[in-house]
Amino acid sequence: MKIYKSILCLLLCVLCLTLSCCQSDSKSLTADYIRSEAIPVYDFFSGESVTPAGYEEFSAAYLDFAANLLKASSADESVALSPLSLYTALSMTANGASGKTLRELERLLGSDLSISEINTFIHYLSQRVEILNNENGKVKSANSLWIDDSYSVKAQYLQTVVNYFDSEVFRDELSSEEINNWIEENTEGLIKDMLSELDEDTAMVLVNALLFDDEWLTPYEEEDIYDGSFKGTKGQQVVSFMESNEMLLTAADAKGFIKSYKNTPCKLVAILPNEDVDIDTYVSTLSGAKLTTLLNSAAGVNRCVAHLPEFELRTKLNLKDTISEMGAPLAFSDEANFENLTMSENLKISQVIQESFVDVSSKGTVAGSSSAVVVAPSASASPESDFESLVFDRPFVFMIVENECNLPLFIGTVKSI
Repeated sequence: MKIYKSILCLLLCVLCLTLSCCQSDSKSLTADYIRSEAIPVYDFFSGESVTPAGYEEFSAAYLDFAANLLKASSADESVALSPLSLYTALSMTANGASGKTLRELERLLGSDLSISEINTFIHYLSQRVEILNNENGKVKSANSLWIDDSYSVKAQYLQTVVNYFDSEVFRDELSSEEINNWIEENTEGLIKDMLSELDEDTAMVLVNALLFDDEWLTPYEEEDIYDGSFKGTKGQQVVSFMESNEMLLTAADAKGFIKSYKNTPCKLVAILPNEDVDIDTYVSTLSGAKLTTLLNSAAGVNRCVAHLPEFELRTKLNLKDTISEMGAPLAFSDEANFENLTMSENLKISQVIQESFVDVSSKGTVAGSSSAVVVAPSASASPESDFESLVFDRPFVFMIVENECNLPLFIGTVKSI
């Protein structure tokens, strides 16, 4: 009898395992789509330039997108955003749009660039920032598409998001819990429970998760850290400042500095408006061209002693109105056209949600962000120095920037700590 019971238990275990595997296979469509061999895999170690033709135009448009996102999201409090995460999620979505809806999204993302060109450039950027990491630092971007099992999605669209975005594809009854688990896993726990319960008529959710983790190329020593006063929107605050000798950035209305990371092709940029320039006024004047001019002002001979406060920010925003104001209202209206996405009933974007976390400390920087596009049916004293002293003791702008074309992966303002 004991032998029979043992055999029965074993059979039940095998049956449960088989059912579990079948359920997993039926839910994920990722294995059904592999990247086309026509999509380039760039060799960044060949010593030859592999940058796609026209990448400068993309860089200019991306910088405008980042500046406009910060302007449109500016608030009384500090804010942390990821232009790259949002840009990626919106680009995935734009591939399903058509007509006027597509043209609006193309203008928002790429000015005069087509969605096929945007796909090529964002694919290149994503590969570059990830491949040039080493084992002690990381920039990791992951994408996923979650489709409700009552909707059909065109195979050509699915192939596109796999080709250019390496997207995972899931088809099942939509669950915010499962999507949140995926986000948490791909941001290594930095972003949790981002999505609340989804509406019953939600057709699909497009998600990007972005993770950055690196230490400083030139670390801060214990004697470089001191307590000082930060004059922010919440009044005077005593915070820890970090002092270092860095490359100076200069402009008529602001100064800043660059501090490099050790293991990724990225750097921190901090920008301090002049004392007579309010932080909100400064942000309102930002553009891609202005950021490029400031970043290009860096020269090895121009140095400063930078005093940067340690800070930690978490921001969660519904960016539906922000994206509309930035130039793409049609995608959220009942007139939206996403015929390249599905043959089901008309669809529109119902929500665009982003949560970002940035922790800048004496050790380095940890940052994470996730962006989700939800689609639904329509209807103190410092040591003496010969260099200029730059004390970030009042509100300032910060960016985590990739090195090749100075494109921000994260951007924000520190108004209080």
